[in-house]
Amino acid sequence: MEIRETQIEDILISSPTLMKETLKLEEEPRLIGRQIIVPSGRLDMLYLYQKDLFLIELKVATFQKKFIQQVVTYRDDLQIFQNQGKLIKGYIQPFLLLPEISVANKKLAEADGVLCKEYNPEDVLKYFYSEKLRPIASFVEYKPIDIGIWNIHLINKFIYHLEKINSIKTLQNEIGGSPKSLYNKIKFADELGLVIWASKEDYITLSDLGNRYIKAKDDYFQDTLSEEQAKLLKNQVVENPYNSSVILGIASMVECVFALSKTSYPVALSQLEDYFTIYSGKIYDWQTEKAQKHGAKMYSNYAIDLGLMAKTDSNVYLTPDGFKFVVQLQLHKSLKLMNHLAVN
Repeated sequence: MEIRETQIEDILISSPTLMKETLKLEEEPRLIGRQIIVPSGRLDMLYLYQKDLFLIELKVATFQKKFIQQVVTYRDDLQIFQNQGKLIKGYIQPFLLLPEISVANKKLAEADGVLCKEYNPEDVLKYFYSEKLRPIASFVEYKPIDIGIWNIHLINKFIYHLEKINSIKTLQNEIGGSPKSLYNKIKFADELGLVIWASKEDYITLSDLGNRYIKAKDDYFQDTLSEEQAKLLKNQVVENPYNSSVILGIASMVECVFALSKTSYPVALSQLEDYFTIYSGKIYDWQTEKAQKHGAKMYSNYAIDLGLMAKTDSNVYLTPDGFKFVVQLQLHKSLKLMNHLAVN
């Protein structure tokens, strides 16, 4: 594997359990230091294990005899430090960590008191993902979903009724249409954070954002998004990019257009359809060309409703607000991730 040694070292340092498994120990070793400067160079890692000191030299390259001499010299340097009172007393056991080593070379190293342990760089990186990145990945694992709502303003009539009606059954009688159609509108509004609703319950109410959304309506054009409503939802998306599948889908759509614009502009709609499917993690869900077109059209419509994009029959453009949105989005994404890491 082509990788810098420091990257494997970083993972081992941050994962005492993994180091324990790699060295086949009974308990986790305690790190004393890394990249310690000694007279003959800079040793990778130094651990305390029970009453012994473990000198660890990590390699990602094929075994070479000079590695043995390097570790032995480091051991001699540490023994001098012990004699000078600069390092705690204890038997110093040198280790070589290698992707692979032959039986003959292992015996050659052992003759000089150096123990060799094999590790698989791929396993180390997989461990890092599962133990360190997976909590973050699960935090951002939302993917765009198809709720059957083509434009945001199509939920307005339903939303405005919530000022006076909180029973879904009553709403059904008041608004009409199929139960599934109403459910889709409720689900979509919930994804945008406009309502407070527990699935399968009859009670539903407006959230704080929902109340502000209604107050921001245009009384002359109630079937479309007002500028103020678009601004409210735009801020909701940019400030809370991981809150729901729909929100992350809108954010991802704008990011895709921005990324593709580096190659050609305006962005071809056909190219966006493919890229959005991959970028949003829907490659196994939207496997047909029709499904990809459907998903891209739906989420591009949402972005257009918010004033972030524009499109013709064949091309997609970013608006001035769209460019600002991308910059703000990157900032808020970073802040959300950093806060999540701090908590976990």
